[in-house]
Amino acid sequence: MNTCDVAIIGGGPSGSTVASILRIYAPDLKVQIFERERFPRDHVGESLLPTINRVLAEIGVWDKIEAANFPIKIGATYRWGTSEDLWDFNLLATEEVDPNSPRPGEYKSWRQRSTFQVDRPVYDKILLENAAGLGAEVHEETAVRKVLNDGKSVTGLTLDSGETVTAKYYIDCSGNAGILRRALDVQCDEPPSLRNIAIWDHWNNAEWAVTIGIAATRIQIMSLGYGWLWFIPISPTRTSIGLVCPGEYYKASGKRPEELYLEAVRSQPRIAALVAKASREGKVSTTRDWSFVSQQMAGPNWFLVGECAGFADPILSAGLTLAHIGAKECAYTIMELERGEHDPEWLRGEFQARQAQRIEQHIKFANFWYAANRHFSELVDYTAEIAKEAGYDMDPQAAWQWIGSGGFVSLETAGPGLAGHSLEQIKNLATVMFKGESKWAITKYNMFDLKLTGAEVADYALYADGRIQKTKVYKRKGKILPVYGGFRVAIEALRREKKLGPIMRNIESLTQKVGRTGVLAALEALENMVHDGWVDASYRKDKPLLSLSDIPRTPNVDWNRDPELAHS
Repeated sequence: MNTCDVAIIGGGPSGSTVASILRIYAPDLKVQIFERERFPRDHVGESLLPTINRVLAEIGVWDKIEAANFPIKIGATYRWGTSEDLWDFNLLATEEVDPNSPRPGEYKSWRQRSTFQVDRPVYDKILLENAAGLGAEVHEETAVRKVLNDGKSVTGLTLDSGETVTAKYYIDCSGNAGILRRALDVQCDEPPSLRNIAIWDHWNNAEWAVTIGIAATRIQIMSLGYGWLWFIPISPTRTSIGLVCPGEYYKASGKRPEELYLEAVRSQPRIAALVAKASREGKVSTTRDWSFVSQQMAGPNWFLVGECAGFADPILSAGLTLAHIGAKECAYTIMELERGEHDPEWLRGEFQARQAQRIEQHIKFANFWYAANRHFSELVDYTAEIAKEAGYDMDPQAAWQWIGSGGFVSLETAGPGLAGHSLEQIKNLATVMFKGESKWAITKYNMFDLKLTGAEVADYALYADGRIQKTKVYKRKGKILPVYGGFRVAIEALRREKKLGPIMRNIESLTQKVGRTGVLAALEALENMVHDGWVDASYRKDKPLLSLSDIPRTPNVDWNRDPELAHS
């Protein structure tokens, strides 16, 4: 009999992050990881998002990841939407990248807003060794063969050696295997769309589409008539290239995965030019990329974290973000359960709600993303259904304008957003995808009256510095109004004034320490509050309006200006 405080199934990024955080903030807890394979093990190379940086820094591993010399990601270049032109989604402006910045670099300045493109076997091994170095007991080549349970709680784990492990808390970080989830018969919701498959291989010595500074680049996302290709450099010489297409298309093609894959790579001029002098490793892998979300992610003594809890289409590069953030919030929840200062049901409920909202929003946003592409017309009806759930009847272009006004509120950003993307980013995406203009409802009004009548005040969890703190949100008719970040600033300004001019002066005063980014977050919040009925907005002819030039802009979406490849 092996007894510990926390038993983690799976040593990937989710499991190693949970273990590392627990060992940093609660070193008295005995934490064990049971991983069926020996690291490093094969895994598709991956593109990250900047949100992960904060978690990597928190567990003390950012410098180790940086020292591994992974390419620095500053954005992505797309051929998508209704246009055949290339456009960029930027994490930061190209000119912000210091061309003389040495490697390994430091976690400061522009490096906090960039991220990595990682070779997963290397990345995952660094994370697992970090957890072990912090005191977690790591058991590799040790598979969990059976989850003992009474239908609600887990009572033990049986290993392939026959040994039984008992713990106070059990965490499923087993990826798509979902070992604990399946044992407890936790059901999953699968949207009827985006039943895609992915086929990929790795290539050596492919050219990069663009090299910025010493080692920064953009990944390439190229739309095809039936799917899309990713091109992700994951080391100075190794590149992950994959095809995503509907499962039905693959079946109807009658082709083997490798045949369909190579046909796709050769047919896309930009990708074909990049691999013209490259060699393929020849290990083609496939998986189904069907989005899903588990109906339950926490029980009396167990949690689901990472891909076993839910999966969103890879078009948004969100996989490891969902894994790391979910792992952090799981570890924080366990530590607060141990401290006993918060209601256990509230803690589990907050964990469940956060994970479900985060995954569901990525799934929904992926649907909108596909529907903005003329090649995926079959998703138009489903996109309209998503909007209709909120009482709107609209086509994809109108739907993008809707979410760009705050049609969904994510509590992941300083202001309102969706799937980790700010409201301004979504507006700019709609502008590029549909070749339109960025539209802000708040530019039509100059009187703003805060309306909180009928709203209830509820507790909401904030996860920081090893603790879960309670903050307040307003709730009314299914809508949520946070009272922090840009929302806090907007609410305070509206409590003081109703006229646009004084409101803007108050916003600028309240955000003077953070500058233009704070003003933008407050204006994004105001836009959402008008959309969701928290503010009555009106227009007076004798008062000036806010112009688009008054709204701080960030260079997050723009037409691609890189020198065109010779054969693209």
